[in-house]
Amino acid sequence: MHKIWKLKESKSNKLILIKDKTIYKGNPKNSDFDRINSETTDFSFSKDLFSIPYSYIKKIENQSGKNYIKIFFGKDSEEELYIDNERTKKEVFEFLKQDTSNLTYSSEVPSVLKYAKAQFFAFLFTTALFIWSLYLAIQIENGAEYEVVGGGNPGITGIVLAIASLGVFKNIMGYIMLLCIIIFALIKRLKSRSETEFLKR
Repeated sequence: MHKIWKLKESKSNKLILIKDKTIYKGNPKNSDFDRINSETTDFSFSKDLFSIPYSYIKKIENQSGKNYIKIFFGKDSEEELYIDNERTKKEVFEFLKQDTSNLTYSSEVPSVLKYAKAQFFAFLFTTALFIWSLYLAIQIENGAEYEVVGGGNPGITGIVLAIASLGVFKNIMGYIMLLCIIIFALIKRLKSRSETEFLKR
């Protein structure tokens, strides 16, 4: 059993072929691409395509609104099947869903915290550094003197002290600028949150 999808407008993978429990993707030669159809029996062109055997696959993700299906395989590898047409993308995923009996299907809308974990971490880390550097900046402006003890790499303490030495005003302005960037990134990230279908081993 095999299935072929021809995606003429795609720059990444003009052809997706699923055959013999293996996913093939790529851009075959024009002469091969033109002759390929649903009745094709000569698959010699597949040697020029990137292939992922089902046995290597750990997880397949299909997120609504994204123009690709993401495949996680091997130790830490991942690959995308780029499909601009949502209907075709769903068709490819449904075929994989039916053809991979050893993978378990599930669907969810990821939580806000899980989906934007990097942005939340950046906010917490930046805020912690700001509070620390602001405290030191206030102390320095009140006459306190600090220095990093020990040679070599000053580490995070040296970095915070360098930031604090810029003064209270510059610390506050710098934090506000970074906060605006983080909030913008967070809003942009959350706008893309949508239902995601999974096939997991």
